[in-house]
Amino acid sequence: MRIIKSGIRLNKVVLDIVTSHSFLVITLAGNLIILGCSYIFYLLEYGINSSIHTFLDAIWWAFAPATTVGYGDIIPVTAAGKVLGILLMLMGTALFAMYTALFAQSIMEDEMLRLGKKSKRP
Repeated sequence: MRIIKSGIRLNKVVLDIVTSHSFLVITLAGNLIILGCSYIFYLLEYGINSSIHTFLDAIWWAFAPATTVGYGDIIPVTAAGKVLGILLMLMGTALFAMYTALFAQSIMEDEMLRLGKKSKRP
């Protein structure tokens, strides 16, 4: 029964997070950065990099370093493309840290409310 209650509380916390203004702003900003970097990467690498045939290839590449997955199937060949990749890796790490902080803060607030309500009971 305790596991079910914890699961329900966690579900509520996650729902509160994904509908929060902060989560939406972070997600929108992250996706806009990835799309912008995809476009820049496409302009830099198309015609030079044999792995880039379409804009979708550039989007695929941008998501790999931004999520720190780094498949390696598409590798920048220009110096500017490599610098862009480094910036995307840093941005992806920062984005992950922001999501982690947002989740931790929300879970802690929920726990503090739960403990506060518990301690007020006689």
